[in-house]
Amino acid sequence: MKKLIILIAVAVLLLLAGCPSSSPATQEPFPWPEDKVNDTGIIPPKVKVSNFSPGATAKFPLTIHNGNDQPAQFSLTFLAAGDVDADTGYVYIAAPQEAQDWVIIADPAPVIAAKGTAYVLIALEMPEGATAPAERWEFRVVVKDVTQTAMIQRELACRWLITMK
Repeated sequence: MKKLIILIAVAVLLLLAGCPSSSPATQEPFPWPEDKVNDTGIIPPKVKVSNFSPGATAKFPLTIHNGNDQPAQFSLTFLAAGDVDADTGYVYIAAPQEAQDWVIIADPAPVIAAKGTAYVLIALEMPEGATAPAERWEFRVVVKDVTQTAMIQRELACRWLITMK
């Protein structure tokens, strides 16, 4: 658990360095912890993008792990959502629906082997002429194992917190 927290903290610190519009910011994917091989989950649960502006691109690989004993298909979708960031107390408003067109999910339906891990690149490409919805805004990438059959089905979400220049 400490390793996971450290990995997330490092990712957040790397993202706080900013996202210059001259070149896309892309991070290396996080490996799935060996002691969590039986758990289904995602890393990171939150991505912070700072100094973003129209015309800029930010990219981050989402690590998805299938802890099941059989292959599973996952679904990745955009969700306009907003909330308070517990780490900073800042309020992030929900992204406008047109922001769905700015988010590119490289593989929205990966099939992951039993106990396997996939890395799906998520890119935020805000068009040059677009208007930022606010200084701070948010969207989420919702990850669901569509092979689940139980009455209660689990969904995970990676929060993308955007702070404009």
